[in-house]
Amino acid sequence: MKAAVARNKDIVLEDVVKPQAGPGEVVLKVRYCGICGSDVHRFEAGGFSDGAIYGHEAYGLIEEVGEGVEGWKKGDRAVVIAYEPCRKCRWCRQGEYQICFQKTWIGLGTNPGGFAEYVKAFATMFVRVPEQVSDRAATLAEPLAVALHAVRSSPIRVGDTVAIIGTGPIGLLILQCLKGAGARAVGVIEAARARRDLAARLGADVIFTPDTKNIGFEMTKALGTEPDMVFDCAGGTSTLQGAIDMVRPHGQVILVGVSMEPVPILPIQWQRKEAVLKTSIAYRDEFPLALEWMARRKIDVESLISDIIPLKEVGSTVKALNRPNQQIKILIDPALDHI
Repeated sequence: MKAAVARNKDIVLEDVVKPQAGPGEVVLKVRYCGICGSDVHRFEAGGFSDGAIYGHEAYGLIEEVGEGVEGWKKGDRAVVIAYEPCRKCRWCRQGEYQICFQKTWIGLGTNPGGFAEYVKAFATMFVRVPEQVSDRAATLAEPLAVALHAVRSSPIRVGDTVAIIGTGPIGLLILQCLKGAGARAVGVIEAARARRDLAARLGADVIFTPDTKNIGFEMTKALGTEPDMVFDCAGGTSTLQGAIDMVRPHGQVILVGVSMEPVPILPIQWQRKEAVLKTSIAYRDEFPLALEWMARRKIDVESLISDIIPLKEVGSTVKALNRPNQQIKILIDPALDHI
């Protein structure tokens, strides 16, 4: 089969051995796989090990079912949960699977992921896709689960005011989740024109660019009050401190954006407001809810898709995404490599 493989600090198209389902495993024929910001960050940080196949946002059709697997058959539509927790540690026993330190991941370097024609995973990592959800929409179940987990982990209440720093795919999905949770008003800060425009269409009440002078003051003035919470979906070198400068006293900053580098903060600013820093990673049990919300049209995910590319363009695309761009969500379609 064809796959986009990490080689010598690049990602190239190669022919590799098609996976086979062992006991308790399932092989998925990949229809689409999303490129995640974490893929881009890892590439930039040199985290792509030689020979690795990345991609953890995979959707497709069941191709092969291993011994002992029940409930799945060839042709079933499914998405892949990117990790399998150990289910034995303290955190798994409490249902906090997202912070299990013994997870088995796909597409993050160790086990091959969805930047390929086929991907293999444990049967417990697959979720059935409702018929009301399109193929393209289903591919965004994983990022929507991330957004839902971040919002469900926050103290959001009906009538709250919120700010979002960074409206890439996760920020735009969090925006919609917040509206669904009853936020009174949501302001966003985003550099890219295309993302600002889409944020406006998806319900943002106030929109600023990062270079706005006195942005915290202007955000408060536009919203009518200091934000009760701020979601940092950018993970930039200055965004975490910018979030605390903006949030109200006793408010909460939720860090969602992945940062691979140390970032400076001024602790006294946090102390003066007695503010809370909350972090959010991946998802716990949000996949079924993500698919349900898509099936009920409570969330618009297809508007986020800005391009669909073949496997052979993964390397050049990931490099381009490291530079300022107007892209929102790019999907990979392995079938395009045969056209």
